[in-house]
Amino acid sequence: MRAFISGAGGGIGGAIKELYLHSGYEVVAPRSSELDLSDMTAIHKWFETHRAEFDVIIHCAGHNKPMPASEIPLDEFMKTQYVNYISLLEIVKANDSYFKEHGGHIVGIGSLYASISREGRAAYTCSKHALVGLIKTLALEYGPYNVLCNTVSPGFVNTKMFQQNNNEKKRAELAAKTAINRLAEPEDIAKMVYFLGNPANTFISGQDIIVDGGFMAGSYQTIRR
Repeated sequence: MRAFISGAGGGIGGAIKELYLHSGYEVVAPRSSELDLSDMTAIHKWFETHRAEFDVIIHCAGHNKPMPASEIPLDEFMKTQYVNYISLLEIVKANDSYFKEHGGHIVGIGSLYASISREGRAAYTCSKHALVGLIKTLALEYGPYNVLCNTVSPGFVNTKMFQQNNNEKKRAELAAKTAINRLAEPEDIAKMVYFLGNPANTFISGQDIIVDGGFMAGSYQTIRR
């Protein structure tokens, strides 16, 4: 079994990669220096020299540079879209023939910002809403070929990106607002991804599974700085 994992250099992606390796998968996980997901031409060229025969595609790559909507340069906005979901479409298209012959699984890493939003997150929120929509559409189109497609939307995960975008006070505040009073660790998310993205999952498709430690259950839709 072969798995393609984007974003494996990050906290969540790294945990996912380790879990698939431990489970006996051959894992292909190019770093950003090998495969620039903001460049669609680079993706096409990469697949010209790499075998597109993947049983599982996990899209964990993410770009998030918070700033007010009125100040976002168009190129920065579009980079977020390309990395966070458009690149997944191109990767899936490259693997189209294999999926249609063998079936498989696609899992996109979403976010709470696929359901809610926050000041300064316009580009990121748009991309995560779009990712969920893309995955639902892929679930419908690939369902007849036994390809099951889902998103896993983490809450607040203790990664370097989260630490960079939230100061210590904000991190503590968000952890306290979960039902279990802690941030997620990357391994918490990896377990759900693997649950959805292996042959044991035979019927869950088209879903966005929120893994947030109960944050959304408390109706904390508005997150202030």
